[in-house]
Amino acid sequence: MRNTVRHVGALVAVVGALSLAGCASPTAIEDFSGLPLVPVAAAEGSEGEAEGEEIEPELEEIDVPEGETAIVYLDYGDRLALVTWGSSTCPVVGSDIVVLEDQNSGNSVRIETVEIPADAVCTADLVPHTTIFGAPEQTTTTQPLNVEVNGEEIVVPVK
Repeated sequence: MRNTVRHVGALVAVVGALSLAGCASPTAIEDFSGLPLVPVAAAEGSEGEAEGEEIEPELEEIDVPEGETAIVYLDYGDRLALVTWGSSTCPVVGSDIVVLEDQNSGNSVRIETVEIPADAVCTADLVPHTTIFGAPEQTTTTQPLNVEVNGEEIVVPVK
């Protein structure tokens, strides 16, 4: 019985470490057509939650100028959203995020994207596409984050 408890304890520790390591993954967490949603701040004096009742926050799409690549922090800086514009059938999708300089050396990353095959048949529409990444642990939200993506340099302001 004693060995079983030790093995279960070791297994729990390994599973916990692996779940934490997943947060620091350099690969995309999620990608979807459209713009990411962020909570809308409630106005002072607006109807709040009733006693003991939780109210779901109202969400709205982030404001990204049509056709412009954008990078924004989500979830209080825990995640980064890459927003690209292009064909709905051949979207530009982020694949990996690589730290170029940590928070002590320049706070910069590069986001790599999936190459669209030359023979792909793509529609001629212009729609947003979002790829979500975990914010790398070596970077900080207290300094501007410099991001390279597809030859563009984008500065994400302090969160």
